[in-house]
Amino acid sequence: MLRRILTFFRPKRTSTGVRQLLEDAAAQRAIFRIEAGEGSEDRRYFIAAEVTPDGIELEPKGLRLDNLRHWQGQSFPFRFILCSRDCGRTQLFEFSSRVLSVAPRQGRLAIALPNIVKSLERRQNVRITLQMRHMPRLGIWPVIGGGGKASPRIMSRPILDVSPNHSSIGLTIRNLSSGGMRLSFSKSDFSSNEVHLEPGKRLLLELSFAGKAFDTRHLFRIISCVRNVMPGQGGRIEVGVHFLALHQEGKKPAWKNVEQGGVDAIGRLVHQFQVEYYKEIKKRLDGMPAQGPPKISKAS
Repeated sequence: MLRRILTFFRPKRTSTGVRQLLEDAAAQRAIFRIEAGEGSEDRRYFIAAEVTPDGIELEPKGLRLDNLRHWQGQSFPFRFILCSRDCGRTQLFEFSSRVLSVAPRQGRLAIALPNIVKSLERRQNVRITLQMRHMPRLGIWPVIGGGGKASPRIMSRPILDVSPNHSSIGLTIRNLSSGGMRLSFSKSDFSSNEVHLEPGKRLLLELSFAGKAFDTRHLFRIISCVRNVMPGQGGRIEVGVHFLALHQEGKKPAWKNVEQGGVDAIGRLVHQFQVEYYKEIKKRLDGMPAQGPPKISKAS
């Protein structure tokens, strides 16, 4: 009984597997992205430098640590990517950890070793903000009926039909995951279709990924449900939708339920995009000088 009590108060040890992952990250000088807020402007990027007995040290690139002293003691979610030995396969990981110290003179940020590191490759809630070259053509139609085994009835007039080259596509698609997406409408577009965009309403989304960035065309026709509606930036209205059923061309049943597991093919695309974006960021950061110790001006 005493042994059990002592075990309860004993601090948790980081598993060998987690330490090995982080040591591999340091060996590859992997990018660590810190989510320090809700917007993309709140993301900060560091390079894995060294694993210590208590944590892992990160080096900033193009970022001054002097302005980040208030991070000490705070906890943040982190993401990083590892490559296989031949870099033929990459994997995305996520964990939460506390900032142990911020040392501008040494050019290092130290974070505690996490107890758990999760692989994000197959997670339904991994969301990504698409770059313009990966934007799909987006069509949205109201759905009527189709409960149970009945086929859904799609209204002929679309709510929206935007090409990937249209200037508004980047504003319209806020993020994408295998389980759903967040859309943004101008006030006029939302007002014209508000009756179809209320929470609980169903929509047909058609996403067509094609162009120079893709080896082949990827077409998805998905029955979705509006989950929430909220004010967005610039006076726009944001609508969160959850994927319910994926159309299967030439198969029975014609609609596959994806409410729980999401659309696997979209999940693979999201992972592919994330890996590509991380590699580009790493290449750009590798070309930037590391932050050196602050220079001390000589007294005249």
